[in-house]
Formats: sequence, C-alpha cells, structure tokens
Amino acid sequence: MSKLIGDSVIRPASSMEKEKDDGDYTLVDLSPDETLVEFQEDSQANPTNWSFNKKLYTAVVAQLIVLNSGISSSLPSNAVPAIMEDFHVSGDGQKVLPTAIFLIGYCVGPLVWSPLSETIGRQPVLFWTFSIFVLGTLACAFAPNWPALLVFRMICGTMAAAPQTIVGGVFADLFDDLKSRGRAMALYMAASSFGPIIGPIISGCSVQYGWRWTFRIDVILSGVVWIGLWGFKETFAPALIKKEAARLRKESGSNRYFAQQELKSDEAFTLWQTITRPLTMLVFEPIILFTSIYISLAWSMVFFYFQAYPIIFEGTYNFTVEYTSLTYIPIGLGAASSCVFALYYDKIYNKAKKIGKRWASGPEAQRLPMSCISAPCLTISLFWLAWSAKSSIPWIVPVLSGIVFGLGYQTTFISLLTYVTDAYKIYSASALAASVIMRSVAGALFPLAADPLYAKLGVAWATSILGFASLACIPIPFALFYYGPWIRKRSPFCQRLLEMEMRKSSKFSSGTQTPQELEV
Repeated sequence: MSKLIGDSVIRPASSMEKEKDDGDYTLVDLSPDETLVEFQEDSQANPTNWSFNKKLYTAVVAQLIVLNSGISSSLPSNAVPAIMEDFHVSGDGQKVLPTAIFLIGYCVGPLVWSPLSETIGRQPVLFWTFSIFVLGTLACAFAPNWPALLVFRMICGTMAAAPQTIVGGVFADLFDDLKSRGRAMALYMAASSFGPIIGPIISGCSVQYGWRWTFRIDVILSGVVWIGLWGFKETFAPALIKKEAARLRKESGSNRYFAQQELKSDEAFTLWQTITRPLTMLVFEPIILFTSIYISLAWSMVFFYFQAYPIIFEGTYNFTVEYTSLTYIPIGLGAASSCVFALYYDKIYNKAKKIGKRWASGPEAQRLPMSCISAPCLTISLFWLAWSAKSSIPWIVPVLSGIVFGLGYQTTFISLLTYVTDAYKIYSASALAASVIMRSVAGALFPLAADPLYAKLGVAWATSILGFASLACIPIPFALFYYGPWIRKRSPFCQRLLEMEMRKSSKFSSGTQTPQELEV
C-alpha cells in the first residue's frame, strides 16, 4: 500500500527497483533499505523547469550581486590619496593595499564558499556572505584608522568572493541547454568584469565630497540588492533533493530515503577533498589551469590600469583625478559591447549547427572561437596605449585604446569561463573558484609593479611588457579548441558527470553503453 506525503509517494520495500512519479519527485527503490529520491522529468521544483519570471528574477539578483562585488574590488582606487592623507599614511607601497587586501580575500573566500555551495546549496551561502559584505562596506565608511580600514576591506573581499565563484554555478543550475546558458553567462561575465570599471569612476567623482562618501554610495547600492536577495530561491538541484529526502525521512519515520549525494556508493569525495577541490582542479585539470592563466593575465591588467592610468594621464596630459576616472569609460564601453559580440556569434553558431556544418560540432566550437578572435584585440590595445600615450599625440588616441582593451578582456572572460561552466556543470562553482583564486593573486600583485616599472622603463616599454605577455597567451584558446575533447575524456570530473547523466538514461540502466562511448 502506497502512502502519499507532500509531493512524493512512499512505497513499501516490496516495490523494489520500481519507479513512481507523482508530484515533483520520483522515488526509486534501490533495496529494501534504500529509496532514491529524484526530480520528475518535468518537475516545477527543478530550477531548470522554473517559470520564465522566476528564472529572470533569480538571474537579475545574481547579476547585481556580482556587479556589486566587482565595484567594491576597485572602489577605493581614486580615493586612496585622500584616505592616506586623512590617516597620515605615506609610502607608495601603502596606496595599493586597500585593493590588494580585498583581492587577497578573493583568494581565501573561494576555498570555502564554492565547495560549501555544492554541499548546502547556493542560497544560504550567497545570502549570509552578502549580508556580511554589506556590513563590512558600512564599516569601511566609518573606519577610524588605516589598519581598521584594511581589516574591513579584507572582510569585504572574503565575502565578495562568494558571488564571483557561485553565480556561475547558479546559471548552470537554471539553464540546462547550452544556448540559454551561454547567453546568461555572457551577461554574468559582463557584470563580473564591468564592476571593477565602475569602482574608480565612483571614487573619482565622489572623493571631492570626502572619501567616506565613496563607501557610503556602495552601501546604498549593495543595500538595495540585499533587499532583493530575500526573494532569491535555492537553485542547486542536489541540495533541493537532499532537503526533500530529509523531509520524507522525518514525516515517514523511516530512514530509507536518500538523495543521490547521500548514498554511500556515490561518496566519491571526502570532506577534505571537497574543501580542496578548487586547488585540485587548478593543478590537475589542464582546462582549468590554462584558462585560469589567461584569465588571470587579463584580469590583473584591469587592476594594473588602475595604477597606470593616473601615471599616464595625470603625468603626460596633466589630468585631474576626476578626469582620469572618466578615462575608464571607454574600457567599460568595450566590455559592454562584448555581450553584443557574444550574442551575434551565438546566432552564427546555432545557424551553422542547425544546417550541420562540420566546424559547429562539439562544445569547443560554441565557446572558444570568441576568445580566438578577442585574444589579438587584447594585445593590440596594449601596444596601442604604449606607443600613443605621448604629449605630442592627442589624449583621445590612447583613451580610445580602452575600447579595444575592454572588448578583448571581456570577450576572453565570456568565452573561457562559459566553456569551463559547460565542461564542469555542477562542479562549475569549484572550477570558477580555482580561476578566481589565481586571478585574484595576480590582481593583487600586478599593481605593486606599476610604479617601479613605469619609473624605470617609461610608459611605452612598461606597457609593452604587458603586451608581450598577452601575446604569449594567444595560443591557449586555439590549443583548447583542438585538444579540449581529448582532455575532457581524461578528466575524472568530466567522466563522473557523464556517469551521473547516464544513471538517468535507460541505456545506462540496461548496460548497453559505457561512459567512454558517450561524446564528451
């Protein structure tokens, strides 16, 4: 006799290895003592089947959280001289600390937040970390001294790392088809990298009213988003299923109900392995390693520019702080235009795939060609800035190089990180965390080299060094395009994902296919 509890059907053990669909969940009796809880195919509780409005709300809130995180990372850039003067602090090494300390928090946070989100879910991690982030930003606005400000910035950076690593996983949860996920990830990457461009503009324009207004403005912006976060629902399917299994155990008085993650046979990772997963992926997954190297270079250049632009435009063209902050706008425009480029390429790709073009087969073709095109843009923009920033050349010429730079680095972000998300799916939070850790280290260290590099080599050759570094990274997306399938077939994470998908297929249940026979 079956018993109905909530949206699930509880059956006696005699119905072993039979399935029953009712409500939002399916129960599968694996043994007399174990019943597996899974989503129905069309379950409305499954985030991939949510209504358009519910997905839209979740996506918009997630975008705004990421945007606020990015704004805060570079927020004090143009306010640091006023802060140092107010706190009677001096020294070139000190002026990069408010940003560098924040980025160190970016390195620490992902080690905890990304694996935690893959254990207890996205929503609680995002809500509590962003709540502390808002309080930390408020504390910065009222910091009594320089050391206190640095401590508060460290707290903000550690908490702000959560959306940078988790929101990519949120979009992977919401959108199961590559087309929708790619477009959503394009917007996510725009928010992720456009935020740091907005930060210096806010501080440059508000510092004249007192440096504390820089942080007060950010408190207002993040506070509004925090209100919207109250309506943010859990998107991580395994966490939702574990919650349903726990409810069934409680209401039925039986301990037989399990989610897939709770079955002993599926415990592929220990707690320690889960915590260290981002670093493990960074070291042993070539896709993660090489995409992280390229992304780290592009990301660190943005923060390098926050130190270089004042040297270039205040030193060469005698710009004020306010005018120097406006020179970042072309970078933002270039970054924003990358979304249009990504959507246009997506249209071309889907058309080619529909008519069976050979080049459009495989996920590499859907993501990586964009970075193959954008990679030279990044290099060109750096040499453009290097050799046009001269008093004999109008200031508009080097400023316009920012458009090409913004397009190059933003498109690289969209292409490579979306490819990583597609490849690692439910493990994408850890995969993105690995990238965040490496690029945050680079972003914290690169600006330290700006002053001595420009003082010794001058604008032209100091900037050209970055150009040569970006030139060396151009082969990375091309190599992944050709060797990506071969690498993923040998990745334990990608193979485990295949096995999880095959458990749900009838062919896998009948033993007619093995993971190696599926296309990776």
